Amino acid sequence: MALLITCLLAGYFGKAQSQVGIRAGILISKQEFDNGNLTEDVKSKYGADVALIAEFAIGPVFAISPEFHWMQKGAKIEDINGAFPESTRTFDYFELPILAKFKFGEGAGFFLFAGPSIGYLFNATDKDGDGNTNDINLDDYKRAELGAHIGGGIKLGPVNVDVRYILGFSNIADYQSDQDLQIKNKGYGAGVSIMF
Repeated sequence: MALLITCLLAGYFGKAQSQVGIRAGILISKQEFDNGNLTEDVKSKYGADVALIAEFAIGPVFAISPEFHWMQKGAKIEDINGAFPESTRTFDYFELPILAKFKFGEGAGFFLFAGPSIGYLFNATDKDGDGNTNDINLDDYKRAELGAHIGGGIKLGPVNVDVRYILGFSNIADYQSDQDLQIKNKGYGAGVSIMF
């Protein structure tokens, strides 16, 4: 999917200067629970964020940057009634943001970006306080998620360092037993990219 979009953009922009790169980072994610039966304390959790990125320059300042991420969203839930008082839930997503990027400075400089994203949930696990890990039933969640990435960073030659806020617009909950429940992902990320 990311390769197809990259090829289409490359053909559309013709001779516009383009770059590709790899990015590795961390994501501090959390889930917001609304209108449901959950009353426990929801905290943030750490996860990985690895991406292939492309950048197509449109003039000296502006660029379009599609990215293809594997990222671990989720939350830590504390004070749960039962045998295990804590649960760390990890949701693995493939996510494709299409970012509008404004760049300032040649060689070294800084940049700002924002754009919509679409994610696909392909795996989810639940780890209890004793370290036991179990698969989460994906039938209780919607696979597709719409969202946005907003952030900025610094450029030092081929190395980019960025921070970003990732906001989920979609309700990912699909519980038959609690149809009023709404769960939305959000998080803060940081990463280092090497461009070629």
